[in-house]
Amino acid sequence: MLEHNAIFVAAVFMLAGLAKGVIGLGLPTISMGLLVLVMPPVQAAALLALPSLVTNVWQMAAGPSLKEVVQRLWPMMLGVCAGTWTGMDRTDCVRSPRRRRSISRGTTAPASGRWRIAP
Repeated sequence: MLEHNAIFVAAVFMLAGLAKGVIGLGLPTISMGLLVLVMPPVQAAALLALPSLVTNVWQMAAGPSLKEVVQRLWPMMLGVCAGTWTGMDRTDCVRSPRRRRSISRGTTAPASGRWRIAP
């Protein structure tokens, strides 16, 4: 049975990768929708994390200038971060001090890296 699942997972990623290559999106949508047919959603999401990251970084590197995109979309990115933080706070996801510290580290580390890399 394990062989059948491995073949199915490979076929799903081939199909999803084809869609991502042709239209530039769809890898997570197609993969998640099909992988949950043979495994729990948590396991499917875990399998999906690395391929999604790799294809998005690849697409970013091959695309237009990252600096231009960030200059154009920074208000949206800031709004998404603020909305996520507010939503987490309102839904009791971060009520414990330990979680707040963890989230603070997770948001300040990329910001610090960004300022250090900036020209």
